[in-house]
Amino acid sequence: MLRTLSRRLLIREAMREDKRGIMTAAEAMKSQTDPAKENQRLRQHLALSYRLLEDMKLNEANCNHLTVTAPRRDGKGEIMLLVPGFVESGGGLDWSQVTASSLLGLHEDGSVVEGDGLPELSAASIHLGIRKENPGARVIMHTHTPYATALGCLEDPSILMVHQNSCRYLGRVAYDTGYQPAVAQEEGKRLARAMGNKSILMMCHHGTLIVADTVAVAFDDLYYLERACMTQLLAMGAAGRDALKLLPEDVQESTRATIIDNGSLEKYSNKHFYSLWNKYRQQSSNVFN
Repeated sequence: MLRTLSRRLLIREAMREDKRGIMTAAEAMKSQTDPAKENQRLRQHLALSYRLLEDMKLNEANCNHLTVTAPRRDGKGEIMLLVPGFVESGGGLDWSQVTASSLLGLHEDGSVVEGDGLPELSAASIHLGIRKENPGARVIMHTHTPYATALGCLEDPSILMVHQNSCRYLGRVAYDTGYQPAVAQEEGKRLARAMGNKSILMMCHHGTLIVADTVAVAFDDLYYLERACMTQLLAMGAAGRDALKLLPEDVQESTRATIIDNGSLEKYSNKHFYSLWNKYRQQSSNVFN
């Protein structure tokens, strides 16, 4: 009996040891004043986002891009964190293998100042260009999720207010129909201008782009945008676009306000994102390393 109890205590202690250095969700929500600690905190958030989108099959191979503005570890200004497009051993990095330490830190001129490897050209072009036009864009997520991308290929790519998830995006979406290959920062600047003061850009014939203040909100917006587009396309496929029933305008607005206003967007985005943080932390995942 005593041996069994001692063994259980040893296992519990080992589990606690495994989790040392991985912040709890409550700790992870708080920004750090120390540049090195804040750099690591944001690295962990971004790395987890890559893993989650891989788990949910919301990425297109490793050709999409998630970035966050972070302080340099040495405190000498800010950098843009992102996954390496190319690693020194050859090829790229599969999103299932992304860790906090694997992320690159790019200077505004595109040079690598933290990490090993090289950025993918379109990632650097889109994200650095957007930030030059809109310096307040802290987190940017660009993906080719299936339903949102498909909706953006229609003659009319509008997100229609047919469901509560749709109402989350009422007045928050811009549409860009001027697709160009993203191989220079000028294209990122053009996308930022097309986006204007909106937080979501439907990049027609390409994918979507989301800007937010935190990784949690960007991730949650990306997830529910895909759900809204999925519901709309499934309903259109079942009975045609003309059969869609729009919610009354007052209900659209009250639903939007309930989801977005008075801190609700951040509160429930945190609820979603950090529930997944807790899951990975419980598993002692190497994503936080």
